[in-house]
Amino acid sequence: MSNERQLPFADAATIVRAHQKDVYFESSYRDHLQDLFQMIKGQRFVNSYSKEITVLAKALYVGLTTLIGARTLGEEYVDLIYVTRSGKKIPKLLPRLGFLVSYAIIPYIINRFIKYLRIKKEQELELSKTNETMESTYTNWIIKFLSNYYSVLDTLLNLHIAIFYFKGEFYSLSKRFFGLRYAFGHHKEPEKMKRGNYSLLGGLIIIQFFVEMIMKLKEYNNELITKEESLKELDKLKQDTNNELRIKNINQLNELSNNFDSKFLIDLNDSTQLPYLQDNSRNCMLCLSPMITPSAANCGHLYCWDCIVDWIRENPECPLCRQQCLEQHLLPLR
Repeated sequence: MSNERQLPFADAATIVRAHQKDVYFESSYRDHLQDLFQMIKGQRFVNSYSKEITVLAKALYVGLTTLIGARTLGEEYVDLIYVTRSGKKIPKLLPRLGFLVSYAIIPYIINRFIKYLRIKKEQELELSKTNETMESTYTNWIIKFLSNYYSVLDTLLNLHIAIFYFKGEFYSLSKRFFGLRYAFGHHKEPEKMKRGNYSLLGGLIIIQFFVEMIMKLKEYNNELITKEESLKELDKLKQDTNNELRIKNINQLNELSNNFDSKFLIDLNDSTQLPYLQDNSRNCMLCLSPMITPSAANCGHLYCWDCIVDWIRENPECPLCRQQCLEQHLLPLR
């Protein structure tokens, strides 16, 4: 090329057509590789290493075309060539190699690494369910970070595609990073390049992104409000020192065990708690053990809170007298 760029940059519609063709040929290439490995290694090998075969197909397809400076079948179909960001030079070997690695190999390596960490975490949990080491904590952090990597990457890719639909510069993040841009291999009139504009699709993606962001923010705000209300209710319960402590929310009693002192939990194994109950009345009629957080149904029969709640969620009635009983009818004893 001369000092001034002679060939015009490709538009979004043409690049999309080239990409669709390349996806088709990559899929066909992968099928041929699967047939080859099936003849050599058998179907079991193909099923076990299907992801690896897909990566190999992508790497071979890009390696035998872009890496050596040739055009892919999709690029030949619409007559596109790679140029640098300025459009004045042909990309060198290193950017092409970087594109191949980031396109075919790096996503596979990250996927395998996450799978390895999850298996390692499961093994650590089996060996020790109570003592959590510093290594396992570090592993958990990496798993969480890399798991969020996919959702963040998906959002970035959507925004990148939207920008591509507006400008038609780089179809993938890898090509943008390594500066691989498409130009027509022939002269094209500017009037013809205006056809097939994808700006509307880009606008729809941007609108979808903002709608999803608003929904996420609303969901996060609702969680904060619910948490704040729950903490306020728990604070009121904690400040109530009277014996007539009332439970306004069914879930509050379970939260008491995690947030309050042990004085709010009644264990009838201790004879000093609720001494007015006789010995023959201190056992739960469901688990037959001394009641923990004894609770009375509206008929007057006593049970452990967890026992009677689990029961009436399946059968909304007293286990002894069969009188109708709902969760809001239960009265914890104090």
